[in-house]
Amino acid sequence: MEDVTVLADREAGVRDTPAQVVEPPGRTNRLTGIDVARGLAVLGMYAVHVGPDTTKPGLAGAIFKPFEGHPASLFAVLAGVSISLMAGGHRPKTGRARTRIGWKLGTRAPLMIALGLWLTNLDTGYLIILAYYGVTFIFAIPFLRWGVKALVSATVVAALVFPFVSWLLRGQILPHGEFFIAPDLANSDFTSLSGLAHGAVVLVFTGTFPAFNLMTYIFAGMAIGRLNLGSRRVCRWLFGGGFALSGLGYLLSWLGTDVFGGMQAIYNDVAPAAAQAGLSPQDYFAGYELFVHGSPPTTSLVWELLRTGSSYTPFDFIISIGLSAGIIGGCQLIAAHWEKLVRPVADIGSMVLSAYAVHLFAIHVLWPNGGQFNGWHFVAFCAVGMAAAVAWRRWIGRGPLEWALHTLSRWPDYAFPSQRRPPAAASAEPELESASSGGG
Repeated sequence: MEDVTVLADREAGVRDTPAQVVEPPGRTNRLTGIDVARGLAVLGMYAVHVGPDTTKPGLAGAIFKPFEGHPASLFAVLAGVSISLMAGGHRPKTGRARTRIGWKLGTRAPLMIALGLWLTNLDTGYLIILAYYGVTFIFAIPFLRWGVKALVSATVVAALVFPFVSWLLRGQILPHGEFFIAPDLANSDFTSLSGLAHGAVVLVFTGTFPAFNLMTYIFAGMAIGRLNLGSRRVCRWLFGGGFALSGLGYLLSWLGTDVFGGMQAIYNDVAPAAAQAGLSPQDYFAGYELFVHGSPPTTSLVWELLRTGSSYTPFDFIISIGLSAGIIGGCQLIAAHWEKLVRPVADIGSMVLSAYAVHLFAIHVLWPNGGQFNGWHFVAFCAVGMAAAVAWRRWIGRGPLEWALHTLSRWPDYAFPSQRRPPAAASAEPELESASSGGG
């Protein structure tokens, strides 16, 4: 991932009237709040992977339970934000500049798929989202020219319609019940044409993070990235409106499940399997709820009423998009006033892809047969990760995987050079660069 930069106040990061500020040509700043949001997503992923077991009773499990599912959605929304920032933010690039962005995304897509496959082959037992990100990079290219209104409309349609389209398609391709481990990309998918076809279906429709539904978060992030994130007013609206939207999602899902009988219908759906396992439907559902990941059961549409994180139901989308928007707006506002305080979180967020990959590799090396984790493991991963990120950022700069991704995708800059402009025109529009993705 590349640096996220924006024309903004060098000290504050956001301002009320950014249009009145003219920066010297070529000088840009990191959009620190976006880095902080990425950093929180990384720390949330640490909580899920090396925190206490949330299925066991106790205070620790209750504290870490809210992290389940939501860091991945925040990563995905931030990936969409980064794509829009890369394409010019609230001043969209056009012509050859936009063409270059499309080719850069197209170049990074197979790199992300390859990295995701390698991390999957580490066999850590965790679900890896990177390969699915790679597919969304390709899907996002036609929408680089879209503005805020069109992207918001796409988000609404995707959140409300895509889950049901997915349910219908999966019912034909891979019907399944409540206890289901979704397939993932494998080396064998690259050994034949039939394997490639299978791999494509997994990545788009039936896998652990199906790209078809993942585009809901990408659209939402691209819409946010098209806003003027250097404006306090915009960030306040994101903060307040985002959490309000999330609360609305919880309320509507609760009405559907607890008031109008949706949850009882789900219990009825799992009753035969629960009886066979010697459990009550309630206990059976509680034990297997997290298996509703990316692809809810195709046995009944009532499963689409759930709000479980990463279930990719309409209510999961509404809640997760709201939370992500609120966090992004809040991080921008906080970074404007306490940038030094949040700098360690911002630094790990600035190299989110490296932080994500390294922590999985560390788990593979230190706990090759799996491990029992607790709160102290989470604290240790956070402390080491942030300390390493601060040192790397200060003494070296761009994260190692971010540097590789940036370097390998620079060829469009030479293949599609910008048209020469008069010096006066060039100096009036300082360049704005940004990242292409977030980790997951």
